[in-house]
Amino acid sequence: MFSKIAILSFVSVLAAATETIPVTYPVPTPTTISQCDTSEAYCCNSVGQANILPGVATILALLNIALDPVTVIVGVACSPITVGAGGGANCAQQPVCCTNNSFNGVINIGCVPVSL
Repeated sequence: MFSKIAILSFVSVLAAATETIPVTYPVPTPTTISQCDTSEAYCCNSVGQANILPGVATILALLNIALDPVTVIVGVACSPITVGAGGGANCAQQPVCCTNNSFNGVINIGCVPVSL
């Protein structure tokens, strides 16, 4: 899909950036999918605290993002969940409601696990 040269170029550009983007999130509360704004509902391959989930620290460093608190819940490899007309949704991994998907599903920030 992407060549190694394109990925390395992207990483080089990100690594060259000197400004760190501080991102602050309140501690989320558990919810159900019906309480989540449909534009914020995702199905993620991995969900956990940013400071514990493997690989997240590296991704955040490459994107120059400093989370506050570092224990914020993030989702990795996420795709949007579409809720059908009957209110049903499907997710084979972890359904979450996230407040920030600025990185096209590579990493979603400010997530709360939800029940479908």
